[in-house]
Amino acid sequence: MRVREFFKLPDGRTARLFRLRSPNGELTADVSDFGGVLYALTFPGRDGVPVDVVLGYRDPRDYLTCGTYFGALVGRVANRIAGASFTLDGVSYQVVANEKNNSLHGGVGFSHRLWEVREYCGDRLALRLFSPDGEGGYPGDLTVDAVYRATPENALELEFRATTTAATVVNLTGHAYFNLDGAGSGSIADQSIQVNAAERQEVGPDLIPTGRLLSVAGTSYDLRRVRSFRELLNMFPDGLDDNFRLPGEGGTMQWMATAFSTKTGIRMDLAGTDISVQLYTGGGLNGTDVGKDGNVYERFGGFCLEPQHLIDSPHHAAFPSIRLEPGETYCQKIEYRFSRMPD
Repeated sequence: MRVREFFKLPDGRTARLFRLRSPNGELTADVSDFGGVLYALTFPGRDGVPVDVVLGYRDPRDYLTCGTYFGALVGRVANRIAGASFTLDGVSYQVVANEKNNSLHGGVGFSHRLWEVREYCGDRLALRLFSPDGEGGYPGDLTVDAVYRATPENALELEFRATTTAATVVNLTGHAYFNLDGAGSGSIADQSIQVNAAERQEVGPDLIPTGRLLSVAGTSYDLRRVRSFRELLNMFPDGLDDNFRLPGEGGTMQWMATAFSTKTGIRMDLAGTDISVQLYTGGGLNGTDVGKDGNVYERFGGFCLEPQHLIDSPHHAAFPSIRLEPGETYCQKIEYRFSRMPD
């Protein structure tokens, strides 16, 4: 087991970094109790050399003010809420607007909080966060448990559970940026992606949903077959920041997406229990964020796969609800499984 100081918070508290290792020793993950940040994840490429495939800041204090959400746990509501407001049982709630007039990833939410460490062993880290009624504008005292685990199958699991004292809305996810050639290695263009989705959410220019789910068949958004990021970036010069609707109604583990690098031979398979996955290709990176190895993260220098519910669900009655009641437990499980492709 390995624990080290990550950085000092302005109030004097210490954020720490915890090393998780799979039982076979191949996969390692460094996770902080600040924001639940996945700071690093290493796995050997086909040449046997470990590759860190997760983007993170060289100066950990940048996590205090970052708008990239590098590796963080986000909530209460991941993605966007139009107008930074919603109505629940006839009561209107105004939440933090941090993207023009809209709220993104809970405003200044769980990603910028120091979580309580409940348990740590060599392959498992259990974190807890208490979000009081009214924090960020949301109703109800919310208690969130997040557990990271490195498995014998070279997977990093992330499991969420949450309970509330009053009706509220909850949609949690992890926001790791991956580059399977190695963090700081440059563009993801020569890597490839496949997503198990026949539909996507239609959005307007501000990335707020129109309420329609569109078939991807016959369109540039059809990622059901393997596509290179280079091909996608040629079709979408600003990159992708889109939510794809998965089969079924959620609640059970299913394959969501696969990404791989022919350069390192590293393959990542994503599975989870939620109903959609946001694919973001890092179009907002601009060469100003300095990474762990001193390299800057250029545009399209990493991609995110964020399992979650549909965007802006409180404003669309036809979407599955993200409402959580007292006595209920919100549950979500995510698995990032790593393997090596044959030569």
